[in-house]
Amino acid sequence: MTAYIDAGNIAEVDPFVLWDHFAAKNKVKPVGLNFHGHSGVDTISYSVVGKVKHVDSSGCHATLEGGDVHVMTAGSGIVHKDTLTPANGVVETFQLWTALPAGNVEMETASSTNYKTAILPLVEEADSTTKILVGSYKGINSPVSYSIDIVYLDIIISPYGTWTFQPKSNLTAGFIYLRSGKAYISGNQLQPNQMAILDLSSHALEIKTSDIGTRLFVVLGEPLNQPLISSGASIHSSHKNLKSGGKKIEELMGNIEI
Repeated sequence: MTAYIDAGNIAEVDPFVLWDHFAAKNKVKPVGLNFHGHSGVDTISYSVVGKVKHVDSSGCHATLEGGDVHVMTAGSGIVHKDTLTPANGVVETFQLWTALPAGNVEMETASSTNYKTAILPLVEEADSTTKILVGSYKGINSPVSYSIDIVYLDIIISPYGTWTFQPKSNLTAGFIYLRSGKAYISGNQLQPNQMAILDLSSHALEIKTSDIGTRLFVVLGEPLNQPLISSGASIHSSHKNLKSGGKKIEELMGNIEI
């Protein structure tokens, strides 16, 4: 697992607080984490290769197939367990977290929803295919319900192709992550497993490829501009809420009957 957002750059990508890429080969047995807890965040799990079995204290029992999206709102506190099952020895998933707005929203009752890949829109253009995981792209909306205004896109661009997008004016923060191939933005070349943090702006994006196509993610959001106080597993706008979330997680961990 590789994490790309930390204390050094979290202010630049507000509201995003975590981006993880987990990929493993030659796996025979399932892998994953036992029950653990979070609070104060929304988490998006995206299974690319293999399956993810998700169980949590909100009552959700779901199996993500390749291409499915799972949204878990940790709110006042939730505990969960994820088990990844390889496909032909390979497993690959992405995790995106955002902070929740300060106040009642960050302390709301936890919830969890799975969305099958078949209902997620695909936009076919001359040089590209864009899968809308969350938010909207060129007038087409994802059915995924989310706590704050973001856009999360999975994009394939053909060789010598160009992809363009004009985001809404409030979506000024974000990043691009290259999964494979090569891509160019503002004259800069991106390599696989590289994140490019975008300058705070709502200017149009233009991404180009050369002789090699690419698969990448574009993630944009509206900054919350609030304190982000972290315990690692949880993030809140105040120490009081962080303490409350931690207490709720302890209670749930002590009474796991899921």
